Amino acid sequence: MAAQTVKQLVDNFKKILEECPEVVYVGDRILRQKTMEVTLEEGLEIGNKLKIVLEKYRTVTGFGRGLAAPQIGESKSVFVTFVNDVHKIYINSKIIHTSEKSNLYRETCLSCGFVSVDVKRPESVTVEYLDENGVTKTEEADSFLARLLQHEYDHLNGIVNLDRAEPASIELMTSDPLKEELREIVI
Repeated sequence: MAAQTVKQLVDNFKKILEECPEVVYVGDRILRQKTMEVTLEEGLEIGNKLKIVLEKYRTVTGFGRGLAAPQIGESKSVFVTFVNDVHKIYINSKIIHTSEKSNLYRETCLSCGFVSVDVKRPESVTVEYLDENGVTKTEEADSFLARLLQHEYDHLNGIVNLDRAEPASIELMTSDPLKEELREIVI
C-alpha cells in the first residue's frame, strides 16, 4: 500500500466494514474487558473462526498478522497469528517473562481502523499457552513475533495499542504497515 489520501483510507475502511462485519472497533465495550479462559473445544472453535475472519481481512487489505477473540465480539482467551504463511491458535495464553530491553514499532490494529501509533514493548517474551492438540506449550519469541504476541495478548486483557501509544504518535496510517521496522530506543 503506497501513501494514501484520507479519501482512499475512508473508502478502504468502508470496504472492510462491508466485507468483515465480524470485526469490532474501539468504542465497543468488549475490547475493554478481561477475557475468560476456555476449554480446548471452545478455544478451537473460536480460533478457527478467528482464522477465517483474519483471512477475509487480509484479502481486503493485504495485511493483518493477528486477531484476538474480543475483536470479533467474544470475551474469551483465544487469539490467532499468521506468520510465515502459517496460522497458529493460542488458547488461554499467559506471558510469563519479558525482557528488560525494549524497542519501538509503528503498530496498527484491526480494531483501530487506519490509525497507527508508536508503541514501546519488550524485545522478547516467553508465552505459555494451550496448543491446538491440548498440549501446554512454552514459547520464547523475539523481534516481530514477540511484539505480535504482546499485541494480541493485550487484547485478552482489555488493552488496545492506542492505550500504549508513545506521546504524540497517533496518526492516520498513510504508509505500508508491512514495511515498518523495529527501532531501537535511544536514551
